[in-house]
Amino acid sequence: MIIQQTVQVRFLGSDRLYSYAYDWDTNAGDRALEVGDRVEVPPNFVQEEGGSGVVEVLGSLYDGPMAKIVRRIPE
Repeated sequence: MIIQQTVQVRFLGSDRLYSYAYDWDTNAGDRALEVGDRVEVPPNFVQEEGGSGVVEVLGSLYDGPMAKIVRRIPE
């Protein structure tokens, strides 16, 4: 089963949090994101080649469209 999770990500050198969606597949042995996980995000208007950040908050009050996290970065 695919479950969509929303999280807030902080990028290196930034004080702002950005909301992203993350789809994880329980049938594939994936797990939900946790605070402290490093993630890769897709390109956007600030980071033309994508980038990485750290999950700081689980959930989000933002209700607009969200980009999806590309993947969790292994430790």
